[in-house]
Amino acid sequence: MQMNGRIPVLAVLCALLLGAVAGAGGMLVAFPYLFPPAPLGESVVVVDEQTLERTLGGTFRTDSTGQDTLHWGRGTVELFVSSYGDSLLQLGEDFEVGPGPNFWIYLSSTPGIEQESDFMADEARTRLAKLKSFTGAQVYPVERDLVLNARSITIWCETFGQYIASADLSP
Repeated sequence: MQMNGRIPVLAVLCALLLGAVAGAGGMLVAFPYLFPPAPLGESVVVVDEQTLERTLGGTFRTDSTGQDTLHWGRGTVELFVSSYGDSLLQLGEDFEVGPGPNFWIYLSSTPGIEQESDFMADEARTRLAKLKSFTGAQVYPVERDLVLNARSITIWCETFGQYIASADLSP
């Protein structure tokens, strides 16, 4: 069967569809690198010393087995636990993660989370909030009931199911 130099319409449609899918997938990966959210510099709300029950703090591990050149995080985190009402989670001014889509902060009852399998094994984990920015201080309200068993904070990519970083909390 001769085509006489004409490209079949089906081949053109397939090429256009394949290009659209590849372009959309590429933009999903490239978008956070090309258009990252602005760095934040939020300050923690003044915590009433009389209602402050305890403060937990930690540092995101930089040598975790689950981290690589794309999936990493560093910096400090503090959890201010109030004796009543909501408590506060603060990511420090030195907080930074590698850019990516759809990052969420989780509270975990298990310390020592260093890779995806550790994170998935903790069935008591609680999704706290969507990450506001890849860099800078950020404050998140936390219900008091959630902080009672919190032993670590984990940053997780929902889109690709990837471990980004975690920090154990200690007094």
